[in-house]
Amino acid sequence: MASKKKLVIPGDSTREKISYLADNIKKHGHILTTKKATAGFDGFIDTIVKIIKNKQGKKSPSMFNKIKEFGNYILEKEGTSFSFELQEQSIKIGGNMPIISNALGRLGISTNCVGALGHPHAHIVFKNLSPNCHIYSFAGPGTSTAFEFNDGKIMLAQMGSLNTLGWDTIKNIIGMDELIHLYKESDLLCIVNWSEIDASSDIWKGLLKDVLPRYALPQKKQIVFFDLSDCSKRSKESIVEALELLEKFKQYTKVVLGLNRNEARLVYEVLYKKNTGKDLAQLGKKIFEKLDIEILLLHAASEAIAFNQDGSYACKSFFIKDPKISTGAGDNFNAGFCAAQLLELDLESSVIFAHAVSGFYVKEGRSPELGDLINFLEK
Repeated sequence: MASKKKLVIPGDSTREKISYLADNIKKHGHILTTKKATAGFDGFIDTIVKIIKNKQGKKSPSMFNKIKEFGNYILEKEGTSFSFELQEQSIKIGGNMPIISNALGRLGISTNCVGALGHPHAHIVFKNLSPNCHIYSFAGPGTSTAFEFNDGKIMLAQMGSLNTLGWDTIKNIIGMDELIHLYKESDLLCIVNWSEIDASSDIWKGLLKDVLPRYALPQKKQIVFFDLSDCSKRSKESIVEALELLEKFKQYTKVVLGLNRNEARLVYEVLYKKNTGKDLAQLGKKIFEKLDIEILLLHAASEAIAFNQDGSYACKSFFIKDPKISTGAGDNFNAGFCAAQLLELDLESSVIFAHAVSGFYVKEGRSPELGDLINFLEK
């Protein structure tokens, strides 16, 4: 059960803590180049767009910048037919696995990407992954259109073949010997986007049955990071099953669960069978009390809070005045936290590290290398 104790590092001010982290990365960041990760199992091609609100002659069109504003616009059209125009921003790698893998690779971590990236050959868009990413694809990618706003995004996904493929497909195409090798050599496992892949629980059961028992040693536990993704459309029974499976990984690994505010609310309602308030800290505390895991990491647009057996740490995110992109910010946050854990940083430094990776990504539109991260923290 999480206590009320707060974790601290040298220095009282936020600036001192950030400076402490930047110095730590300078001294020890190179260790990440010795680390290996394996991530799975989705893969998408993302089209990033903005929605045009109106046009005025030769001036640049104005956009819908708030989700509520766009929602109200749609409600006003009730009972009618209407259309809206999209302005394409970019076409890029998409899906939780490719984005978190790319972010890890940019930080220097050799990352195996097991997912739907194109079969028999990877789609050309995934050539943009970090050179530290190594592709092991078993299916064609899904597609997603991301409507970006200043306060969030709306994702329209088409799953393609992802919803028809499970563990048998993965092990038959990748090969059991190859899978065991990839997982055995890794310091970090990322198992993400449970909600959008219908066969996710089947894949998790396959890992627990066919892979981890073949090599895992209790005294040397790997880190495994889970991200359920938006499970709004999943049944309560399937969410319960996923949480029960997640806890079974603890016998082989150090389990870290990452949730955004919406996902945390859904998990709380399943665990406690009642609605919850909006306080992120209280929400996380109650979830952590119920789950048998090492770390719970909650993040929202403006803050994050992490829990372990020693306590909890909350931290505001870096404010980015003119964001270039928001799609993928959460995956970059998660990658930053995982990298910090590989560096064996404490909970507080890990959350600040995660915020810095995400903040740089939102500001610059790309995942940072270590040098970028140090510069971002120092400025």
